[in-house]
Amino acid sequence: MEEGGRADDFRYLTGYANPNWTGVYYQFAEYSPDLSVVFLDDALESVCGTGYWILYDATDYDPYSTGITCHFHGVNQCATWDSSCSNVASSLRYAGSPYGLNNDYYNLYEGKSFRGEEFQGDTDAADLGDLDLKISSLMVTGQSGWTFYVGVNFSGPAVCVYADEHVTTDGIHLDYARFFDMSELGLPDNFIRSVERGCLSDRVVGAPPPWR
Repeated sequence: MEEGGRADDFRYLTGYANPNWTGVYYQFAEYSPDLSVVFLDDALESVCGTGYWILYDATDYDPYSTGITCHFHGVNQCATWDSSCSNVASSLRYAGSPYGLNNDYYNLYEGKSFRGEEFQGDTDAADLGDLDLKISSLMVTGQSGWTFYVGVNFSGPAVCVYADEHVTTDGIHLDYARFFDMSELGLPDNFIRSVERGCLSDRVVGAPPPWR
């Protein structure tokens, strides 16, 4: 990746129809479940942006596919997709808080590799509503730990997760942890049922960032 784009911490992704950030483009700041709306379905070859963005090879965040997901993560950086991700994206969305780039936040996904419906938030959740017993992957962003329980109301075995990957450019931080399936956390699939802010389990993945 090479530096480029904006000089602040505004989350965005500019998608280009040609390599090396050229050609027809569109700047995304929100979720986009169908790239044909902006005439870029299966057309993106390079991107510039800030934040953690996930691109899917089907509309509506690929709830049923077993194909790949493509990932961009950085602060004011650019990248040209390799052959596996070039001209394949049909939908895209970001992970993290809608209120700030590095705010403490969690995203829980119905499918593996961050596909399908999601349950998200920045506060405790005693249950996961319609996604109860349906979580297959997750991400956390920011500097707080989050504790994920296999029982409702913060009960049962649990694991605490801190961001374990860190990007910094010109003093702007992006901290995140990503788990493409539950086996990476040592949990069975579809077992997470509640979430609590803070590190409240003896099982800990990751650690607070050094600038916390």
